[in-house]
Amino acid sequence: MDYLNRSGFDAEEFERAFTAADFDRCRELIDAGEGFDAVLARARLALRERRYVEIIGALSEVPKRSTEARAARDVLLGAALGFTKDYVAGNRLIDRALEELPAGSAWYYDALHYKGLIAWMRQQYREAESACVPQLASPDPNNRARARNLLSWIALRRGDVLRQVDELEKALDELDAAEAPDQFLRANALFTLAVLCREMPLRETAERVRNVAEALPWTPGLRLERFQITRFLAAIDELDGNELAAFAGFRSASRLAPSQHWSILCLLDRALLAKNTGEMAFATEQLQEAHEIAQRVSWTEVSGEERSALLVLAELFAHDDPAVAEQYLARFRSIRGSDIPLLSYGTDPRVRGFEAYSQGVAWLRLGDIDEGKAALTEAWSIFEDFNYAWRAALCALSLYQVTHDRRWIQRAARKIAPWPNSWIARRIADATNASVLRLDRIPPAKRQVLELLCAGRRNSEIASALGRSPNTVRNQLAQLFQTFNVKTRAELVAALAKPVPPVTLLDNKRRRRT
Repeated sequence: MDYLNRSGFDAEEFERAFTAADFDRCRELIDAGEGFDAVLARARLALRERRYVEIIGALSEVPKRSTEARAARDVLLGAALGFTKDYVAGNRLIDRALEELPAGSAWYYDALHYKGLIAWMRQQYREAESACVPQLASPDPNNRARARNLLSWIALRRGDVLRQVDELEKALDELDAAEAPDQFLRANALFTLAVLCREMPLRETAERVRNVAEALPWTPGLRLERFQITRFLAAIDELDGNELAAFAGFRSASRLAPSQHWSILCLLDRALLAKNTGEMAFATEQLQEAHEIAQRVSWTEVSGEERSALLVLAELFAHDDPAVAEQYLARFRSIRGSDIPLLSYGTDPRVRGFEAYSQGVAWLRLGDIDEGKAALTEAWSIFEDFNYAWRAALCALSLYQVTHDRRWIQRAARKIAPWPNSWIARRIADATNASVLRLDRIPPAKRQVLELLCAGRRNSEIASALGRSPNTVRNQLAQLFQTFNVKTRAELVAALAKPVPPVTLLDNKRRRRT
């Protein structure tokens, strides 16, 4: 690479450390060096670590010694300005650098990369794709991998998740071919693939992520990526029904957690897994510890996925303390805007899906049935669009439990089919069996009334739909209340959502025979 080649600064050693993501060594070299080259190196490192304001301050007053020096400075300063949403100034500097840089130089490819990123942030996807074309023709696999990574983000914004997976796998292929692969880029591609493998049935891709992660020479500079990948691989084990491996993975992730916010998520991962496997005492202990930490930390500067801890806290508290769940939902909404525009987390529709699911569960527990159904239906639609199948299955299961519409339980069963050993599959199977057993107890005429009631119809609407008199419908509802030992329509819907042990029903049948 021809980034740095003057002064007493050790350019070659810095480049090796930078490519290996050994950022501690990079800082040592920068501190030992001096001059314009060291300033550029410091800016490159700060850019990779998203310290944009520092770059703007350091480079704004740097004297321009030559055309090449000015172009290099313009690339880094333009990128920092663009990432802080000063798109016009950032683009102007990068375009000026592209006019002065020789095609094929390292700074030329950097300028194209940042120009593409800024275009992506502005949702100018054709311009972003155009910036990728020369990079894909570069002889350096690292440049080609960067272009593939950006193309994957464009695919995400267009809702084409499978294309995103394909581009990320191609990025890994390029890095495998590199003599000195950019390990930071590799770790980020692995992280994004791990996220997608956690959500979708991508077994071969998940196995590749696991193998590459095990062989990657992790450095302190990749601590966050290592933590995230470890955590997501544990989640994949959980969905595959390997609960012991999942517990071990979540425990390993907790030791790597780079902040208290991430530690909260680790506690919640274990709380959810324990709850779903029947270890209620341990689940309560982990939830309480997460709750105590969440009350102490500040959430105002959190802008990444660690914010989702607030949603998981809301989801878990929705079952036992809905008021606390509402407090966490309100806190999440208050910090929704992202301070880091490079991250799509603030506008990603999937985040709205996570929020809507947690809101829906909490509102149902608070008795806001209509609000809960609307939120869960919205979450279902989003997860369906992105093929986030197991999350869609959870939405469908909750909607079935509140509406008793058998179409939802059928959808849930289809969505969870790729994970037959998961706790979600077991819960859906239990709900399906309970549904069949409960409906077997109800004569067809009353079953029609019940299904319309669960769909939210009023008595007059039920009578009109079935061609019966209002008095007949009222009497049939009274008999259903007596059958299920409830006093209100809401209690009847709730009673139908509760799983019933088959042995109890079998005993009832035996008693009726005698």
